[in-house]
Amino acid sequence: MKITKHISFYFSLNRFIYINNIIAETNKYKYTTDIFIHTNNIDLTINNFDNYTNGKIEIIYHDLSGIHPYYLTWKCRDLLQKQSHEYNIFMYIEDDILVPCKAIEYWLKYNEELIENKYNLGFVRIEVKSKCKCEYITDLPGKKLDKIINLNNKVYCVNDQNPYCGFWIYNKDEFNKFVNSKFYDINNIEFHSDCIRETSAFGLHCLNTKWYKNTLIPLVNNKLIEECKIYHMPNNYVEDTSNRFATIKFDEALELCLHVTF
Repeated sequence: MKITKHISFYFSLNRFIYINNIIAETNKYKYTTDIFIHTNNIDLTINNFDNYTNGKIEIIYHDLSGIHPYYLTWKCRDLLQKQSHEYNIFMYIEDDILVPCKAIEYWLKYNEELIENKYNLGFVRIEVKSKCKCEYITDLPGKKLDKIINLNNKVYCVNDQNPYCGFWIYNKDEFNKFVNSKFYDINNIEFHSDCIRETSAFGLHCLNTKWYKNTLIPLVNNKLIEECKIYHMPNNYVEDTSNRFATIKFDEALELCLHVTF
């Protein structure tokens, strides 16, 4: 089992800590993982980062002259496509997203069964409030999840509100279907037109894409499964009381009276 993990890193000294956190966590993965860092800094080398032992790190420079800098997030797709038969697992992450090793194991446990039934396995981005250390879901805009579904004797919550989580992950078969679909061209993903950077983090699970029936997250003891958490390291939403994101605690993500769907 071998993973390719692509990161878009628009050069900023204060974001090195996020890349090094990603490297440290990826060192814990059970499977060899090659990391590809896409950047606008021609002088960036692997020597700028902490030591990595669970695969290789490659730095890919992209000249962004004359284009919006957010288009850096689109630049990894050509290389990913060339790698489509070289790896077992394909990942794209934003440079401030931490995907714990237990989230990878969670994905390995559930993803194939859901894909067979035309569903996407969901994750939630978590931010941690500094004072209370409480965990909040970044991408639920003030509304809790309120639908559940029973699939093959397992209970799932339906995230039909906002399945965006700043990254995507696919097995080889699904990734090759993705590459050969019109949606591999990011221009065909119907997301907010002003969200150039974020659109790349939607693979096939954008609500408007209709590749999957929906995005599902397993429930354990009437709560979202713990392993679905990934982390938005800046924690900027949860500390900003003026926005509607990161206002719902992870443990309180479900409405008490859930609607059952089939």
